Amino acid sequence: MADVDTSATRNGRQGQDDLTAALAQAWHGVLGSPPAEDSDFYEAGGTSIDAARIASQAAECAPDVEDLDVTLMTALLDEARFADVRRLGLETIDRTRGGVS
Repeated sequence: MADVDTSATRNGRQGQDDLTAALAQAWHGVLGSPPAEDSDFYEAGGTSIDAARIASQAAECAPDVEDLDVTLMTALLDEARFADVRRLGLETIDRTRGGVS
């Protein structure tokens, strides 16, 4: 996957760092091992309940972004790969905060 290029990453790394750290911490806490970029949610033993837990915990990093938890949960269940989940989350943050992707 190429580097994520959103206003959050162009204008400062805070949004990217916050989401990446929160998502990785939640993944590790729920699934028991830290994710790599290519980690697969299902191969790590993830279930729909785990997706809800990870998404709700990670979304706390951006309380101003409505439905970020829904986006992250859907991404975990549909995309599964950590890097893709992070990318979709960053795109949602970027759109909500008025960035230009």
